[in-house]
Amino acid sequence: MRKLLYTIFITLFIGACLLPGAGMLLLGPSPAAGNETVAAPPKLTKADGSLNIELLSDAAGWFSQSFGFRRELITADSYIKAGLLHTSSQSLVALGRDGWLYYAETLDDFTGADKISPREAYCIARSLRLAQDYAESQGAKFLFNIAPNKAGIYPQYLPKSLKASPEEYASPVIEAMERQGVSYADLFGPLRAQEEQLYFAVDSHWTNRGAALAHDVLLEAFGLPEEDAFSKPGSYGPTHRGDLYEMLYPASPDLDMEYAFAEPLNFSYARPIRDVDDMRIETSSPSPNGPLLMFRDSFGNALHSLMAESFSSAVFSRAMPYNLELIGQSGAEYAALEIVERNLPRLAEAPFIMPAPGIDDWQAVLGGGFFTEDNRCPEDADIITEQTGTYLKVTGDTPAECDSNSPVYLACAAGDGSVTMWEAFPVYSAGTSCTAYLPTDAAGEGAIHMVFQTDGQWKWAAQITK
Repeated sequence: MRKLLYTIFITLFIGACLLPGAGMLLLGPSPAAGNETVAAPPKLTKADGSLNIELLSDAAGWFSQSFGFRRELITADSYIKAGLLHTSSQSLVALGRDGWLYYAETLDDFTGADKISPREAYCIARSLRLAQDYAESQGAKFLFNIAPNKAGIYPQYLPKSLKASPEEYASPVIEAMERQGVSYADLFGPLRAQEEQLYFAVDSHWTNRGAALAHDVLLEAFGLPEEDAFSKPGSYGPTHRGDLYEMLYPASPDLDMEYAFAEPLNFSYARPIRDVDDMRIETSSPSPNGPLLMFRDSFGNALHSLMAESFSSAVFSRAMPYNLELIGQSGAEYAALEIVERNLPRLAEAPFIMPAPGIDDWQAVLGGGFFTEDNRCPEDADIITEQTGTYLKVTGDTPAECDSNSPVYLACAAGDGSVTMWEAFPVYSAGTSCTAYLPTDAAGEGAIHMVFQTDGQWKWAAQITK
């Protein structure tokens, strides 16, 4: 009897080991689970014809993502852990109550474990104001909006152990934008005011109904004639594959409820798209409203079609940094930027491509005779220049700390004593950092220095001589 049990155990063990490979041979490689990027099949040679010495490691990586029944095994593991231990098998997914799922990194935003500092908020708000000024100089009306984190709109389904922070994650940015005069359309209040569920239960995004409400808020903020997309007739049905659910249960057929409009939206694509995640989408419609340029993220997947219907033409871009020169290229009369709350810190990393605004009278800002040793920082600035399209991209960094609300300028001191100065995008860092797009000949005029405020006093950091 013992020998029989031993034989059965060995047989089952060997079968379990062979099953993934056999499934791969019979059914082909397993498709990606969730939002994974599948590794490419291993190749004996590289593109240049040389031997691929990483062949074995490439093969191991590919097999680990492609073996047979992988999706089914991931799904079974997730069901067991969620059902018995109420634990998520995926680090990116947090289990809520009543079957709700949340993007795990937003929980720290909700509890206050992760916060936006005053300097970070200033960098975001100042960059947005510089972008707004440039858009308006190009004849376009600028508007910024934040797609709220799901946890902040529907906290009632979060684990009971989580407590909300007294200050909302986006609050420092919103307050800084008010001080900078940034045109901002608030979506937090309108979304919370609706009793209807406007976000998916097992996805991190809003539904078509949530996007319709956002559309109405944006058009009102632009001062355009009212178009009530939120009142468009339609019905809910189980048609949506939730991104968070897909990460946990890739083999499950269950779908989330999504709202389908009864009538097709009245717009067309200027060129075919692969899917709504395309980096660039162009549309046209019979709308009397002028052209739109909209920078967006995944929340724009549902929003873009509603916006497309409301503008005669539209360009939707997901590329970062955001290229504001698209305003002139597309003839946009309206420029909008939508970003999800959890990604706000990305706007403190030089988010825009545009010519740095020049400071015509720098002495009125800094005072005459400013560039003296008395006003020089002990720490120098590491200035890096590179040609980027029609600009000279200049990045500056110094360990010297600036005030939380200090702008950052780049000053080019020529040999004849003349100074040319531009305002750069402030970049959030441990010291003081910035990025600017200058004329291509700027570096040839002389050394480029950084200028900023420390303890209320203007200081300049000299370019490191290499």
